[in-house]
Amino acid sequence: MTPLGHCVLMLITHLQGKIEEKSRLYEDEALQNIFLMNNLLYIVQKVKDSELKTLLGDNWIRKRRGQIRQYSTGYLRSSWTRALACLRDDGLPQTMGSSSALKAALKDRFKSFNMAFDELYRTQTTWKVVDPQLREELKISILEKVLPAYRSFVGRFRGQLEGVRSSARYIKYNLEDLENLVSDFFEGRN
Repeated sequence: MTPLGHCVLMLITHLQGKIEEKSRLYEDEALQNIFLMNNLLYIVQKVKDSELKTLLGDNWIRKRRGQIRQYSTGYLRSSWTRALACLRDDGLPQTMGSSSALKAALKDRFKSFNMAFDELYRTQTTWKVVDPQLREELKISILEKVLPAYRSFVGRFRGQLEGVRSSARYIKYNLEDLENLVSDFFEGRN
């Protein structure tokens, strides 16, 4: 690497450190990851579209794209773990038939999922992911995690809640609803 390349690398590394420091101002870990993704992608795009690419090289860009993927994984984990935990069988009474204990547990799980999803929708539709491709990739990642888990859970347990008064209150969303609502994420709405 040339002396100029080394100097530019040091400056960009310092800039990245400042961005990571600023990300800690957000209390929400998911929002920290969104902030880091937005800013690192901006840096990568500026390097890629300029003479800096020849100074820093393709390997530098590849490594930063890997960091962006790590931030994306961190976002998914910190944001969706609570909602997805509601869609697991862990802790459900394992009785046959339609026991009242199982129905009560299922009502609680569906209510908890609905509350968690509603909160995610309320907050994450106000967040902005500037790059359209990154925004779509995040939405697809969410759908790839949430839709199969939701489809499976509803498919296994919908029958237990049939006949329960106001069962639509518990199974609030169908798959198309979730898909449409996730499409609103990261648009920066008020």
